[in-house]
Amino acid sequence: MNKNKKIAVIIILVCNAILISLLELIIPIPIPVPGVKLGLANIITLIAIVFLDLKDVLAIVLLRCLVVATLSKGLMMLLFSISGGISSALVMWLLYKKMFGLFSIKGISIAGAVVHNTVQIIIASYILKEPIVFYYLPILLISAIVTGLITGSISDLTIKEIRKREIFSDSV
Repeated sequence: MNKNKKIAVIIILVCNAILISLLELIIPIPIPVPGVKLGLANIITLIAIVFLDLKDVLAIVLLRCLVVATLSKGLMMLLFSISGGISSALVMWLLYKKMFGLFSIKGISIAGAVVHNTVQIIIASYILKEPIVFYYLPILLISAIVTGLITGSISDLTIKEIRKREIFSDSV
């Protein structure tokens, strides 16, 4: 992919990740557990992991976290967003690039969701100086498995369609 097309693709992915994240904030989830969300922006992260290099993936995640935290959650939430987003992107990238074949896209998505929630609990415990927040982790891990499977299923279908249409090839 030439440089200009790559920049355009990254901009499109960043904008889509931001829009999905903002939409997700206004869509109510019928679960009475605070902090549980679908994590649909990870669809964009998984697409980036499959078709782009790590530097681009991290740039997309970082820009999404910065913009969404600034527009919605406030800068205090930025630490949670960036730490969870970057760590989960790194784990998903490693699983896809270094252990491909051992994990499906769905499995990689679940792993990313689990890492995201775990890192956020670790950060909360550090900031609050209270280990009691770890009691919340099992609930978040169960939700991570469910939401990771949903996000992974959508990502898997999307990635297959992108490959079929050769969207990331140089000829298009």
